Amino acid sequence: MLSKPCLREKRAVSFVARPRVIAYTCSRGALVATILLVEDEAIIALAEKRTIEGFGYRVLTAGTGEAAVEISSHADASIDLVLMDIDLGPGIDGTEAARRILLQRSLPIVFLTSHSERERVEKVRGITRYGYVVKNSGDFVLQSSIEMAFELFSAHERLRAGETRLSTLIQTIPDLVWLKDAKGVYLACNRTFERFFGAKESEIVGKTDYDFISKEQADFFRDRDQEAIDLGRPHSNEEWITFADDGHRAFLETIKTPMIDDTGCLVGVLGIGRDITERKRIEEALMESEKSVRRKLDAIVAPGGDLAELVISDIVDIPTLQSLMENFSALTGMTIAVLDTEGKILVATGWQDLCTKFHRMYPVSAAACVESDLFLSSNVKPGEYVEYRCKNNLWDIVTPLYIESRHVGNIYSGQFFYEDDEVDEKLFAAQAESFGCNKEEYLAALARVPRFTHEKIDLLMGYLVSLTQYVSRLSFSSLRLARSMAERRHTEEFLSKSVAEREVLLKELQHRVKNSLAIVSSFLSLSMASVSDERSLHALQEAVNRIKCVSMVYGKLSESTSTDKIKLDRYLEDLISLLGATYAAEGNRLRMKLEFAPIDCDPHRAVSIGLILHELFTNALKYAHGPGGQGEITLTGDAREAELRISDDGPGLPPGFDPKNAKSLGLRIAGLLAEEMGGSLEFESGGGSSVVIKFHDVAPRISSAS
Repeated sequence: MLSKPCLREKRAVSFVARPRVIAYTCSRGALVATILLVEDEAIIALAEKRTIEGFGYRVLTAGTGEAAVEISSHADASIDLVLMDIDLGPGIDGTEAARRILLQRSLPIVFLTSHSERERVEKVRGITRYGYVVKNSGDFVLQSSIEMAFELFSAHERLRAGETRLSTLIQTIPDLVWLKDAKGVYLACNRTFERFFGAKESEIVGKTDYDFISKEQADFFRDRDQEAIDLGRPHSNEEWITFADDGHRAFLETIKTPMIDDTGCLVGVLGIGRDITERKRIEEALMESEKSVRRKLDAIVAPGGDLAELVISDIVDIPTLQSLMENFSALTGMTIAVLDTEGKILVATGWQDLCTKFHRMYPVSAAACVESDLFLSSNVKPGEYVEYRCKNNLWDIVTPLYIESRHVGNIYSGQFFYEDDEVDEKLFAAQAESFGCNKEEYLAALARVPRFTHEKIDLLMGYLVSLTQYVSRLSFSSLRLARSMAERRHTEEFLSKSVAEREVLLKELQHRVKNSLAIVSSFLSLSMASVSDERSLHALQEAVNRIKCVSMVYGKLSESTSTDKIKLDRYLEDLISLLGATYAAEGNRLRMKLEFAPIDCDPHRAVSIGLILHELFTNALKYAHGPGGQGEITLTGDAREAELRISDDGPGLPPGFDPKNAKSLGLRIAGLLAEEMGGSLEFESGGGSSVVIKFHDVAPRISSAS
């Protein structure tokens, strides 16, 4: 939260443009600065001129205030500073001369006087603050006063130039910009804001919102100001305002920012209001359009959607229909129009001048046209056409346009005569007079009305009836197709969701199986603590390891993104690490070399391969290896044909070894599992022993659910 405003003198910050900066040259530069010395005493003026020229300046002199003003008024007068005596004898004095000079140009004025009384100093207050020198106070004082005046003036001009640039920037911003102090008193504003209050900046500064707008709105503005002050950072809000200059309303996005000076004191609140009325209107129109599109889309694709939400322009390709009707009109000379049930014209081509320039342009005849249209649209049946002599004495014909038994519009033709019609020109001339139109032009348009035989109208209208039926069927088929596709997408989304749910359930099941196996393994491990018989301990340990072989498969599945395959090579590596750690704890020091090819494997077959490896590996550890023994396990091939080889450097297999007659339960289990997989188990001897398990088709099978 910001601290309270500092107690200091407040001043208005104006955004009004400043006068143009006038450059000058100082004596230290490449050029010499020019000083206008105004002194009525000629001797004193001569002495002061020599002194000042000794400082390195160029000096012009004037003996009276009027002469000084005259010299300064010349556009080509190069004057950089004025040394002005206050008492100039008869005529205007130095203070008045200074005022007149400053009205013509901006430059520093230093006053000279023989008096040092307070009233003399007060006399020049408000004119200039660039120096006040008492005569005969010494050359150093005079020179220093001149140099200080130049420096001070240069600083003032830079400041005013900066204020001018800032003012120009603020005034060119199209947004409303204003500055208030902490109490809500206006310190400045730009021209756009002036339009809001309907007053000039000079009339606004020093006042509050309550002086220009209603108390309710002023309270709202003050509350938003205070929120920005309390937050200590920019705060935005949206609000409606009414401009006082022309009464138009605007929707603003307003940002209010507390302004803090270098000492940490609150200066006030800067406000910037941007007119977002058009953006707001577009957003609202877009939202309404989205709602309308959504309603129409639901009507088309949702099962049982309400087609009453649709109009013909939502269903039929109007540009294509327009092109089709234009070609038809060019071939036949017939007038064609497609209207919705509200009477809105969607397609129009070939209309006769008698209708467009006369009948539909005058109130009486236009009313007759509407009456004819209403009669036709209310007396038409699907698959038929109705002809009717309109109230303006031309033939009109209409055939309906249906979409799925719903009347959505009509196709009109007409504005013609039959060849056997007797056209009563007197009747039409009387019509022209009753309409109040030009009779000659009206009768000329009447002469251009086409004539058709009854047979040709029957043929042409038969075509239009067929066309409307085709458009209806095509539109109906499009609706059905859209709904069918929507239903298919809905079914696909449902199936995808079901598959995802199935995978989640399967992952959970695998996790639960893994946990259940871990519980059984833990129970067996706890039982081992109470068993002292070495043989029983080994049996329990083997049971625990077999359970871990199975559990590890489900662990791999729960870690994988797949529910139907695991990496066989990684599974076997982890299994070897587990078994090695188990038997190393019993004193065996093993050195195993592992080389595994990457193979994706069905989880069920991975369990069988893991159990085979466990039995053969533990059997080798128990019977083949001594301390420091070496072994090698390799996995080669791919998912279609693979080979797992386990070798050791032990004493080898006994002569005549037959795995089917082996006493080891582990070897019998390994053989049965290999046979169950459709693989083989082979033993090789010589320089140790090797067991080769060959298996094929271990890739994941496509489940029936997928």
